[in-house]
Amino acid sequence: MRRFNVLLSVALLSLALTFCGDSSGSGGAVDSDAALQAFMQTIALDFAQVLADVAPSVEAMTVKENGAADCPEGGAASWTESGLGGSGTLTLDACQMRGIAVSGTLAGYLELGFEPSVNGTMMTGQITGSGRFDAELFVNSLNISAQIPITDFFTYWDITATTTGGRSLCAWSGGSGCAPSPF
Repeated sequence: MRRFNVLLSVALLSLALTFCGDSSGSGGAVDSDAALQAFMQTIALDFAQVLADVAPSVEAMTVKENGAADCPEGGAASWTESGLGGSGTLTLDACQMRGIAVSGTLAGYLELGFEPSVNGTMMTGQITGSGRFDAELFVNSLNISAQIPITDFFTYWDITATTTGGRSLCAWSGGSGCAPSPF
């Protein structure tokens, strides 16, 4: 009986490894709505924290304020104000988030809210990702909002992007495809 239990345990473990795979493995190319959703879902919490770390303070909305931070697993991020009111440029330099190195520049608006929260809106620009996912995307629009402390429950994001091959992609924190319009 003991031998049967050991064999059964080994068989179940083999099945689990075969069908579940290694969750730290590659997610593949970001070339579909579902792949974009998986890419963003993987980095969303770390990305929101990076935004919170580089965002200008609420008190600084009347003066220019730049910010810089180390990324969770290496690399760096910086925010350069281009004017008053939170507009500027986010630069990601091999910013490591959950096994994905993201590089590129996104222009848009970034602010810390009073709740406290962080909001990155109307961000646009070129990004690349390597590691668990491979991505070369022009981000047409990225919006991310998170309550601090950042949790999955209070984080919302939506993104539209174009691949280097010209394919349009959409995803949001509620699933693949474009986010439903609030209007």
